[in-house]
Amino acid sequence: MIGEVIKLFLRAMFVYHILRFWVGGGLRIWIRKIYASFEDPIPENAPIIFACTHPNSAIDYCFLPLITRKKSFVMVRGDVFANKFLDKFLRAIWMLPVYRMKDGFSTLNKNVDSFQECYDEFDKNGRTMIFSEGTSIQEKRLQSLKKGTARLALDYLNSGSKEEIYVVPMANNYSRFRQFRYTVMTRFAKPIKASDYRAMYEENKAKAYNQLTLDIEASLKRVLIEEKNYADESWAEKALNVLRLNRLDGRKEWIITDEQPFNEEKQIVDRFNEKGDAAVSDNWKKAYDDLHVNEEMEGLLKRSERKDLHWMLIFSLSIFVGLAKIIHFLPLELSKWLIKNKIKDGLFENTVMIIGSSVFYLIQFLIVAIVLTMLMGWTGFVTACSMIAISAIYSEIVDDFRFAWKNHKLVNKKAEYTWLYNDLVR
Repeated sequence: MIGEVIKLFLRAMFVYHILRFWVGGGLRIWIRKIYASFEDPIPENAPIIFACTHPNSAIDYCFLPLITRKKSFVMVRGDVFANKFLDKFLRAIWMLPVYRMKDGFSTLNKNVDSFQECYDEFDKNGRTMIFSEGTSIQEKRLQSLKKGTARLALDYLNSGSKEEIYVVPMANNYSRFRQFRYTVMTRFAKPIKASDYRAMYEENKAKAYNQLTLDIEASLKRVLIEEKNYADESWAEKALNVLRLNRLDGRKEWIITDEQPFNEEKQIVDRFNEKGDAAVSDNWKKAYDDLHVNEEMEGLLKRSERKDLHWMLIFSLSIFVGLAKIIHFLPLELSKWLIKNKIKDGLFENTVMIIGSSVFYLIQFLIVAIVLTMLMGWTGFVTACSMIAISAIYSEIVDDFRFAWKNHKLVNKKAEYTWLYNDLVR
């Protein structure tokens, strides 16, 4: 029995870390930078519930293990566990079902088993992420919170296994939800001690659940860049495009601990929340339209004004970009086919493009590696591995190539873009 448990654990660790590496590589191609920032340090040697926003489907889970480099369970919608194969697979990568009223009243009793698994993990100072909104809507707005996070924390504390459990609210702030090479700013709020609600819980459980939920909501609003009137083409979003004209991060790290990008974007959005579209003048809006600003211009003010330099980048990098396009073609086309023919909800498009293309890429690599190894031996295997090397190079050079390709004609208009930026931030 013990031997079977050890085998299951090792199998889960293997699957999890393989997927973490592979999906992390896929994310690195799709995402320009991840900026992590913390109001206070994350507690060590204590059980933690991460109460996370949920605007971008399965992608929202990926950033916690990448940033903290620690195992975390995640509570996901229970209906996807109905398939026996998926049930085993998802549990193998530390996902647990949480059932909602809309899954059927009879399913709610199953949450007892999931919560017990969380309790067992908490006993070992483990970590669990829960999407406290209980739904995923692709907006830069906080949805109404469910009380499940508070119930999980306070009921566990009441079990007496530990003297403390922390709730750490966190928000993944996306520059764009569906843009290739977007930026993510993950902000962790100050940890909340569940023990602060012990007396209230003993007096009135419902009151304690409600108060902790309200405090989690207040914390999430601090760490979320929330737009009152969010739309992809709102003037607040256009202002953020202009703000990013002056952002070009030369640091080699992909995940960077830095709160400045979050603070800058939140300051702009808060201004629009307060003043509406009057936050910028009519002249500014006209200049924005005349200059055809878009999200592909990020970093323009930090780039060289020399057209010849950008043409040199196009020619020198094109071979790697071309090879990467060939290597990624089939995984991308299969993912697009899935989206077009099988995915009914646009919310999941980003998830399928990133995770789907990563999985199809892995399958493609395994097939190529097996075939070439059979035909050429170790030389064939090394040749297959060069596919991964080319993809890694692509993730490092793609921004320079794409900027040069799309914007080399605009670099001599830097003065007009500089005025637009300065007028926004003054």
